[in-house]
Amino acid sequence: MSTVYRNILLPVDGSQQSIDAFKSGILLAKKLESNVYLVLVLDENSDEIVVNKREAFLGSLADFASKEGVKLHKEIIYGEPRSQIAHDLIDRWSINLIVMGATGKGRIAKMTIGSVTEYVLRNAKCAVLISR
Repeated sequence: MSTVYRNILLPVDGSQQSIDAFKSGILLAKKLESNVYLVLVLDENSDEIVVNKREAFLGSLADFASKEGVKLHKEIIYGEPRSQIAHDLIDRWSINLIVMGATGKGRIAKMTIGSVTEYVLRNAKCAVLISR
C-alpha cells in the first residue's frame, strides 16, 4: 500500500495522553503499513536510574505494537524535546507524520495545549496529528 504517511514519529513522555496518542498512532500505522519511530527525549543529564526506567517503558510500548503486528524502531534521544521532535528527527528519519498527545506531564500544561506540542505544531515540516 502506498501512503503519504510512510514514516510516522510517535514521541512519548510517560504521560497518559502520550500513551493514548502512541496507541492511536500504532493503529493508524497498522492500517497504512507505515514505518514507526518511537522516541522519548531525555535531558542530557539524566541519571542511570531514569534511563533504565524509560527503557523499560519504551519496551512495554514496543510490546503493545508487536501484539498489533507493527514493527517499530525505538530510541531514547538526548536533548531539547521541541527541537528534536520538530526538526532533527524529521530530517533523520524522513518523517511524514507526527502523532502526539495534546499535553504532557506538567500540571499547567493540562489546562492548555502543552508547550512542546504547541511548538511542534507550529514548527514541524510535516503533518502533525494531536490526540486528546
